[in-house]
Amino acid sequence: MHGISKSFDKPEIIKVSSVLPDVKVTAHTNGNNFTGNLALLLRWKRSVYQLLWKHMIVYGIVFISLSILYKHLLNETGRKNFRVIAEHCTGYSRSINLMIMLGFFTSTAMQRLFTMQTTIPGTAKSITLFISSLKSDIPEGPMIIEQFVRWQLLSWILCFRLVCRPLRKQYPDLFALESAGLLTEEERNVLEDPHKTDPTTPRPLVVIDWILLLLKETFLQERFFMDFNYLKNVDILMAYKKSCGNTIKFANQNISPALVQAVILAVYCFGCVTVMARTFTKEEEAPTSHVLIAYVPLMPAMQFFIYFSWLCFGKAAVDPFGDDEDDINVKDLVKSHIENAKRLKDLYNRNLSDVFPALPQREYNDLAQL
Repeated sequence: MHGISKSFDKPEIIKVSSVLPDVKVTAHTNGNNFTGNLALLLRWKRSVYQLLWKHMIVYGIVFISLSILYKHLLNETGRKNFRVIAEHCTGYSRSINLMIMLGFFTSTAMQRLFTMQTTIPGTAKSITLFISSLKSDIPEGPMIIEQFVRWQLLSWILCFRLVCRPLRKQYPDLFALESAGLLTEEERNVLEDPHKTDPTTPRPLVVIDWILLLLKETFLQERFFMDFNYLKNVDILMAYKKSCGNTIKFANQNISPALVQAVILAVYCFGCVTVMARTFTKEEEAPTSHVLIAYVPLMPAMQFFIYFSWLCFGKAAVDPFGDDEDDINVKDLVKSHIENAKRLKDLYNRNLSDVFPALPQREYNDLAQL
């Protein structure tokens, strides 16, 4: 069982220093005072401005170009045609209501995101129960725990490789998992051999079947403290298996692409209409003689800004396992699971007296033995 030792001897520890600035910002902006609200509005990292600045620059350039085209480049006939199109767009910009569509899209995406977050499986509960159930005086105990922990982590990673692109890049194939110490050569051959493993069965389920067989063998060899420990471990493992299946289900049964396309088209069409819309005071005059209103799309850009930010918010919730800053960082989750499994594995050969050798209750135990 050299594989898990290779992975656990030098674990990759998550550096928390990179997230300290975000924590500080959150702490300063949780208040209800004006300074806290202003600091939150001016924040750039992971902000709505970071998502929209490119689109808003393009929007402003197009708006200013159309204004220059109208005032300096078109002849009288061209200006009349421009005013007809602009007034037509102005009427439609007032009639387009994206609130209902965006509200439905965002609420649906956020509900799926919340459901997916609550169904993410964990490994600590099953590992802790197995270590606690195993007898402490068996010489093969550390090897059994090492195998159980490694298979538990392997099943978790294989599960999230199906739904997370960054994790697939980190572990593109079984050879990468073998190099990371999470898979042995023999196990890789079993997974790749169609005669030993049904190709239609997802690999996470195959590894969970291995764990079930390991629990069965541990019970038959009478390595548990009590018989009911076997059934309890099986129950916890089946709950873990269900969580893995729910995660894959919610990630694969995504929101219909037609709905996402419809919302994107609606928002971009609204932006095209508002960038052309103008309000004319007289038939021969430009939108206004004031240079700021003529060349700075303040009000139309504000509408497009609100709708497009809403769209970006919903799109981020559709794919929570992507590469965006607001997505769930599955690669860091893998590191935390490995580090936590290493810590739990070391509990098997430790007692409370190893940490606190002078506990008061030990005196009573010594007196009772006398």
